[in-house]
Amino acid sequence: MLQLELDLGQLVVKLFSMISTFGTALDVTTEELRVESFFPGDAASARFFQELAFT
Repeated sequence: MLQLELDLGQLVVKLFSMISTFGTALDVTTEELRVESFFPGDAASARFFQELAFT
């Protein structure tokens, strides 16, 4: 897990990131696949992304 803070002037957006790795895949093309997902780290950051999605 990785924490990230973005300073956007008047607003600080806090996120955390998780990386999923496929370790024992049956197909060689997915053997080294990594998926990184970002999630809001607090309520203010969640509201920021909800407002951004509906504009």
